[in-house]
Amino acid sequence: MQRWVREHRPWLTHKAKVAAATTGLVALGVAFEILSRHSPEMRREIADWEEGRTFALGVLPAGPIVAVRKQGGRLVYLGRGDHGAPLRVLFKNLDSALRVLMGLLSAHMAFAEHRAIVHGSIDETMQANRAMAIVVKFLFPGVMLGSLTKRMPELTRRDLALKARLYATIGPALALAMPK
Repeated sequence: MQRWVREHRPWLTHKAKVAAATTGLVALGVAFEILSRHSPEMRREIADWEEGRTFALGVLPAGPIVAVRKQGGRLVYLGRGDHGAPLRVLFKNLDSALRVLMGLLSAHMAFAEHRAIVHGSIDETMQANRAMAIVVKFLFPGVMLGSLTKRMPELTRRDLALKARLYATIGPALALAMPK
């Protein structure tokens, strides 16, 4: 069946990849927002960011893109589109984006393998990448973290409770955020 779809309906495969990438990017944006509310580690990471800093994550060419902004000391998911973000982290194609969004490749390795490009300040990109590492720590299961992070993070009981809270709230938050 899968081979038949690839041969006879390649547009269907592309649409499925776009849908998966869109869902993954929205989930990432929502996780940024949830963790900036509840994680002391995330709040410390974004404390020095200026108010109104906006960054976008997306896929080239003309693929899905989502934006996140710091407002009121927290990160807020703005929805689809780049919303005029001066900092954009863009994956070069859908396959590269899906490898990162599905947890098959770390964001650090995606940059090392030239699967992503940056438009904007390198300093702000590194800060956003550190914040993304915090999101990955809480978003992905522990068995995957060894291959997705530079060092296996130590998860305290509080971290595990926060991870459970994120898992419990991300589904409804994702359902509300998808139309944005």
